[in-house]
Amino acid sequence: MKKHIAETELALFASGELNVTARVRVGWHVRGCERCAGRVEAYRGDRAAVREEVLEMPAGVDWDRLSREMTGNIRVGLAAGECVAVKPASRKNSFWLPAGIGAGAMALLTVAWVLNVPSSDNDSLLRSTRAIFSKHERGAILAVSPAGVEVHDGGRTLNITEGVVRPVAYTVDVAGSASARYVDADNGQVTIASVYVE
Repeated sequence: MKKHIAETELALFASGELNVTARVRVGWHVRGCERCAGRVEAYRGDRAAVREEVLEMPAGVDWDRLSREMTGNIRVGLAAGECVAVKPASRKNSFWLPAGIGAGAMALLTVAWVLNVPSSDNDSLLRSTRAIFSKHERGAILAVSPAGVEVHDGGRTLNITEGVVRPVAYTVDVAGSASARYVDADNGQVTIASVYVE
């Protein structure tokens, strides 16, 4: 008994959509098998009938009526789109939204600061802020510059440097300390100069 080709392969062969090797194999089989050759001819006939039917326009179609209906549907769609469209915010409200967000963020940061920072740091920060904005005698002020750590007090300045070597890192603390780190290029030693003011 002869093994026949699968229906899917016969349909693809009839439409010319098989790859080269499969087309040769199926074509060889179809030449010698009447049953498979008949199926291929039936598929080709169905394809030709469908192609002819698609080319013909349906009878009794009122193209003017269809055109009016499509135009009406387009207008309805545009009107519905305008109803649900998001309107841009008015200019008078554009200031208050960012201002409200900024105020809320500041309130949140203030609460987080109060709850998480130790009271001694809060006191130091408060004293430093008062000293910055006070017009009275400020007492000793710490500063860092390319020359090193400096202490300013009543018009006098004390500069702590490490010779001709420039500092590579500075540290300043609101509690009243400043430090500079120096690295000697010749031997690689690190020197740290720190000043604490109370």
